[in-house]
Amino acid sequence: MVRHVRPALVLLAAFSVLTGLIYPLALTGIAQIILPHQARGSVVVAQGRAVGSALIGQDFTQARYVHPRPSATAGAPYNAAASGGSN
Repeated sequence: MVRHVRPALVLLAAFSVLTGLIYPLALTGIAQIILPHQARGSVVVAQGRAVGSALIGQDFTQARYVHPRPSATAGAPYNAAASGGSN
């Protein structure tokens, strides 16, 4: 039985390190080189403070874009400050 368990545990550890550490770090490194702004989350900075992401809650107005579901924040569409349980 030990003859079967040991290789299984070694492979489990090896693939855990490969898929849990090496692969994500490699992709993050490649993304930082190729698309640094997008890899960091497209953060919007106002007055020296990070206030959000340019990719979250966009108000799409042209037909060529995929439209998200309608915003539940009345008055100011996609206003994260007015977000609630139904948004």
